[in-house]
Amino acid sequence: MCEAERLKAKTQRNRDARLAKAKQWRDANKDKQAEAVKSWRESNPERTALIYRDWANCNRGKVNAKWMKRDAAKKCRTPVWLSMDDHWMIEQAYDIAAKRTKAQGIPYHVDHIVPLQGKTVSGLHVPWNLQVIPAKLNQQKSNRF
Repeated sequence: MCEAERLKAKTQRNRDARLAKAKQWRDANKDKQAEAVKSWRESNPERTALIYRDWANCNRGKVNAKWMKRDAAKKCRTPVWLSMDDHWMIEQAYDIAAKRTKAQGIPYHVDHIVPLQGKTVSGLHVPWNLQVIPAKLNQQKSNRF
């Protein structure tokens, strides 16, 4: 048996013990683990995007459910009393985001300053609750106020 085969067999025999030890370390070092993951993602953006794309392709149901939930929240959070000018201003925010993305070559999003689905507070889908910011900042902000 060559060395590679021997190491592979040993690795397979000790798999459960290694996984348990790794989980124990992660649980004891949550900050280090989170920082290591964040650092890897920042240094490997193409690989990270590929991993997320593959996950989304394998989990279409979850992805669709998430977007439908968000879409429903947006519809419920759009007041009926908005004027035509208010709706036009909302459209303009999305238009500005698209134009900035095209002009600068980095993606821009329309962010809700007070999130539509925040844990402690929920905002409205109104012009004065919108801002156009780089996508990376919007994703870092997530559903936080």
